Amino acid sequence: MVPPVAGSKPAIFLLLVLVVVALTAGGASAATFRVTNMCPFPVWPAAIPSGGGTLLQPDQTWVFTVPAGTKAGRIWGRTGCLFVGDHGRCVTGDCAGALRCELSGSTPATLAEFTLGGGVSGVADFYDVSVVDGFNLPMDFFCDKDGEAPIQCRDPGCADGNRRPGEGKVRTCNANSDYIVVFCPN
Repeated sequence: MVPPVAGSKPAIFLLLVLVVVALTAGGASAATFRVTNMCPFPVWPAAIPSGGGTLLQPDQTWVFTVPAGTKAGRIWGRTGCLFVGDHGRCVTGDCAGALRCELSGSTPATLAEFTLGGGVSGVADFYDVSVVDGFNLPMDFFCDKDGEAPIQCRDPGCADGNRRPGEGKVRTCNANSDYIVVFCPN
């Protein structure tokens, strides 16, 4: 029998650590969000904390990814905007005059809210629609894998939406899911 080489115990330990990390790393990945403007006018959707914002003409879609583990994410539509470069103003949902928001929008703003990889062992995403900050656009929001009907928020009363802080109308979806937001759904 060949005697063990000096230093082989740390190498075996490092190999075991790498195997454990590799086996547990595949649990969560980024989520893809598809935001579509079905309104008969332009909408400037915004998203935080991903620092996103863009212009969507009617029938256009904005696709972006959000990292797994994102907490307290929000997507909302801004209306009545005028931008010169990356700076301007919006009548609803304005975020300090920035095209690519890093702050929440001003009221009123219908909100699609999400937490990715929450719950026990990070195996669930949570999502809801909120009119706590007011209502500015009709919206549908849904997970593309769970088979549930969309959360529909078509008016300020918004029966599917949270109207008061902590109301708790939250849905769950499996982690690693993708999401769809539609402004002015049919």
